[in-house]
Amino acid sequence: MSKYWVITKEVYKKNVKSFGFIVMVLSPLLVIGFIAGLSYYFSQQDQEVPEAPIAVLSEDQGIQTLFSNQDWSFEVVSDIETEEAAEEALLDETIEGYVVAEISEGTVQAEFVHTNDLSDQTAMIQEALSNYQTMLRADQLELAPEDVMALSEPVIMENRLINVEEGLLEEEESADQLIQQGGAYVVSIAIMIFIMTYAGIIAEEVANEKGTRIMEVILSSASATNHFFGKLTGVMLVLLTQIGIYTLVGIGAYLYFKDADIVQELIGGIDIANILQELMGYTLIFFIAGVLMYVVLAAFFGSLATKMEDVNKAVTPIVFLALAGFYVGLFAFSAPDNTFVAVFSYIPLFTPFVMPFRIAAETVSTFGIWMSIIGTVGFAVLISFVSLAFYRSNVLIYSDTNLLGTIKRSWSIMQSNRKAKKSNSTA
Repeated sequence: MSKYWVITKEVYKKNVKSFGFIVMVLSPLLVIGFIAGLSYYFSQQDQEVPEAPIAVLSEDQGIQTLFSNQDWSFEVVSDIETEEAAEEALLDETIEGYVVAEISEGTVQAEFVHTNDLSDQTAMIQEALSNYQTMLRADQLELAPEDVMALSEPVIMENRLINVEEGLLEEEESADQLIQQGGAYVVSIAIMIFIMTYAGIIAEEVANEKGTRIMEVILSSASATNHFFGKLTGVMLVLLTQIGIYTLVGIGAYLYFKDADIVQELIGGIDIANILQELMGYTLIFFIAGVLMYVVLAAFFGSLATKMEDVNKAVTPIVFLALAGFYVGLFAFSAPDNTFVAVFSYIPLFTPFVMPFRIAAETVSTFGIWMSIIGTVGFAVLISFVSLAFYRSNVLIYSDTNLLGTIKRSWSIMQSNRKAKKSNSTA
């Protein structure tokens, strides 16, 4: 067992201290930080846009006060008192527009002349003048303020968005479900990235030692089992270290920026804790089990390569399997209740990509989730020991044949070793 931990420690230290690992960890953080910085910069730029000057032409002091006191994105120019002066100022571009308003028998009649820059203010100006007209008529009818509030109280209406599909009414997802599905999409991409990255690392670890013929020296002092699981554990610890760094950075960034206006606008009204609990609890299991499966397969295929140049060829089957699972996951994003998606969500090699979408869309029961978890973990354990059996047989095979030929030769050697053990035990 001590040799196993020595191998694990060496693999872990070598990879964590490498320049490639530092770049791999920092690259996403720098990209996210750059995007967040740009978003914050442009949001601040929008807030610092100078208020557009307009003129308000009305003999009613209440309307003048309305435009002076409201929190508008424009500034009222008070020294313009006639429509002719307003038109001249508009031609000189000293103002962006002007409002002409008059009151007749409790009715506000207004005209808003403006450039295109103030087009988005039209609805707000109309609403403000409508509210003012309501107050004028309330005064004429001698209504109390509470009566006015009662008359203007909005109707309570529940908004349900539905789709008509195959003769059935299906309710659209709520905001929380959409966020969960977006989270599942991000997790699916993360699984793909980690598989591609760490499958290459473990394959290179094995192929490098095999290609330099140092494997004979290593196996003379440590068993193939200790070497296989030591390499595997070391790489998985590197992966967990990277995840841990991102988790700590994410928590720290959230705690630091959670009160910022831009963050509150993005997450306002969303129960993040509940979403993370529902989505990440199960998804984390699928994430680790999925990456573990493909890393184990990469160690197996890496042992089939006799030199570093063959590593890319050796891991090609893993790349195609992962891509197939990823594209099925993309299909599950748009159709999580499809029968095809439901079937693939229980196939272990595709479960980590597909099941998170079904969980987010709530198209699978808790029993189904645990069935897929047990199947995925069980398959990961099974494939680990199958890969170990082949690893013992082919780790010292140096052949220029193709992968299929190397696998057949490994199988023959494994069968021969079993027969030899049986004959020795009966002797």
